[in-house]
Amino acid sequence: MARKFRLGRSRKNAERKSQQHKKSTCFVKKGRPTKKIGIQQLSTGIYLPPLWSNQSSMQFVHFCKIEHGSSNQTAATVTKSVTINEDLSWSVNVHGHKLIAGKCNALCCVKDKITTKAALSRLVHQIDSLSVCSGNPDSHFLELADARKGIFHSPSKNMVAFIDSFFPVMFEDEMYSRTLRCNECELLVTNNRCDTCKQYRCTLRALHSQWLRQQKKTANHASISSHTNFRYLKTPERQQRIRRLRNEIVNKRKEVERLKSYVNVATEQHGIYIEEALEKDIKQIMEEKSNEIRKTYQADSFQCIFWNQQLELLKLKDKRQIRWHPMIIRWCLSLKLLSSASYHALRSSNLVILPSERTLRDYTNIVKAKTGFSTGIDAQLCHEANIDSIPDHEKYVCLVFDEVKIKEDLVFDKHSLELVGFVQIGDINTHLSKFESCSMPQKTPVAPQLATHMLSFMVSGIMTDLQFLYVSFPCSTISGDQLYSMVWGCIRRLETCGFKVLAVTCDGASSNRTFMKLHQSGDNLTYKTINPYANEDRPLFFISDPSHLIKTVRNCWANSYGHSYTRKLKINGQDISWQHLVDLYKAHRGPDCATLGLSILPKLKWEHIELNSYSKTRVDLAAQVLSTTVAEAFAYENSPHTKETERFVRIFDKFFDLMNTRNTKEFVLKRKPNLAPYINNPETEERLKWLQDVFLPYLDEWEAYAHAQEHLSSAEQIKLCLSQETLQGLRITVGPSHYVFRVLQQYNHVEGTADFE
Repeated sequence: MARKFRLGRSRKNAERKSQQHKKSTCFVKKGRPTKKIGIQQLSTGIYLPPLWSNQSSMQFVHFCKIEHGSSNQTAATVTKSVTINEDLSWSVNVHGHKLIAGKCNALCCVKDKITTKAALSRLVHQIDSLSVCSGNPDSHFLELADARKGIFHSPSKNMVAFIDSFFPVMFEDEMYSRTLRCNECELLVTNNRCDTCKQYRCTLRALHSQWLRQQKKTANHASISSHTNFRYLKTPERQQRIRRLRNEIVNKRKEVERLKSYVNVATEQHGIYIEEALEKDIKQIMEEKSNEIRKTYQADSFQCIFWNQQLELLKLKDKRQIRWHPMIIRWCLSLKLLSSASYHALRSSNLVILPSERTLRDYTNIVKAKTGFSTGIDAQLCHEANIDSIPDHEKYVCLVFDEVKIKEDLVFDKHSLELVGFVQIGDINTHLSKFESCSMPQKTPVAPQLATHMLSFMVSGIMTDLQFLYVSFPCSTISGDQLYSMVWGCIRRLETCGFKVLAVTCDGASSNRTFMKLHQSGDNLTYKTINPYANEDRPLFFISDPSHLIKTVRNCWANSYGHSYTRKLKINGQDISWQHLVDLYKAHRGPDCATLGLSILPKLKWEHIELNSYSKTRVDLAAQVLSTTVAEAFAYENSPHTKETERFVRIFDKFFDLMNTRNTKEFVLKRKPNLAPYINNPETEERLKWLQDVFLPYLDEWEAYAHAQEHLSSAEQIKLCLSQETLQGLRITVGPSHYVFRVLQQYNHVEGTADFE
């Protein structure tokens, strides 16, 4: 029995052990005790880098790095943290943002699960060694982000980038409290910035440029001087303009009050009280002195008319009963056109009684202003020139045309019910442009083009002081064939009115040169053509504006070894350099010159030497540089290197004087014989011979010398001489000189003082 009991007991013990082994095996397969043991083992015994601390619990392992933003900042911030979850997977947070392991190139080699302490230690040390992506901390990008409330969205309204101000970032040894971080930022990098943030910088630059343009446009629309209607403004622009207008009104009111107080104080201190009796005395004095005025001045003189007009106004109780004399109206119009503000101030002072601006407006709108030709303008021109009673030599005129830059805008004309501001270059040209645009295969219709320039034609009297703006055409870009119909349309109407169009003057624009070439016959230089509208055998001459030519000559000289360095003017082996003039100026007018008292260059200033976009357009600066004074200064220096420069200045100074003869006394006042009127026979006139025998051969010699330099390329040879456009303009201007003065010398009692500018 005892043996049987022991066997039964041992069998039960064996079964109990077998069941316990099965239970323990099943428990191990489920992994719960093994995981719990693994998490506890991972959280202990890990060597952490500086500033890292262990914040683990029974469910997960958590290590974090705690830093201070600056020495003055007392609050600590968790900048980096590593977390091991129950399934041994890991996650990293950087600056409060969860790092996506698959998108971080620096941590792409780390396994998905951390199973050993060594792997965890390597992960923590690797994260500590990596730098935080600096993003885009540029101030102008942050300014753009603030305008967008700190968030950038894609076209699909998804967030693309945002402002990260969680913790300061380091970039190029400088700390930034904020940065612009891309939504797909890698957060941890080996260098300063991740690839995603680098690529997004291009988008930020484009957005910033667009934002600046919008800001400038908004500032222009919101400015006080803007003419944009309020209904076309956005709400911020409207509010900004209202705010500025309110401030401007407040400032103006303060200014008015200040001026009022100033006037009151001045009136109290220095004013004189005028009683009603004294006013009557003034009227009586004017009546008594009227006889002296009539004796001193003629009855039809302006002084007498003005006195009588003021005396009548003092007698009237209602100033609206006055009837203004035409001479007074013309004088007031001239004052108002010179300065509208001055006329308003003079009229408001009550020193004299003048017509109101509304009255003057009635006299200025006798002919309805419009673009293109008008019969009313023709009648006004004939009346102003008195075409029916003037002699034949005063009927010679020159047609001058040029373009003027205007502001693009549309204005509604309430009289014609039309929008003014579109391109209108004559009926023929307009119809041809419309036909050309309609014949082109285009998917979208062509919108009407706004005018950017105003092409104006002026009639200038050759032997009279007539200056009359004849017609204007709003345009954008003009071509030579379009100019053809406009110019000949003006000539036809002027010849029909009785004028004799002798010449057409313009500058050296490419469209103007193309217009002249349309009249070319053969290879000869075109400076005249047949005038089919003239009653007699009288050709039409083309003249390039001498004022424009003198500026282009000066600009070519200024670019020779100076300014843009696009020219290397040279003739007979010597340079014509702008540096010669600079050295001459420094020697006699510069700050280091030793000359005291009188100077041989009295008019030369620094603005003559250092040219800008504005000074290049001033004719007076060009004429004073290419003058006899500068040539004499070169001769005074007597340098062998500046002989050709001196010769160049003398020749073009004389050319400009010969083309600028305007009256019979200017040559005496300026002591320049070349400005004297042409009173001799054109065949024997020495100055006209000089143009043909000296000036034109000088240009030919210069051009031949440049082409003779065979060791230079064609581009380098062109730089040795003046530009081809300038040479062509000079030859065109000199060409018709003999014939023009021969026509004018038909009248023996008339001195030839023609001016074609």
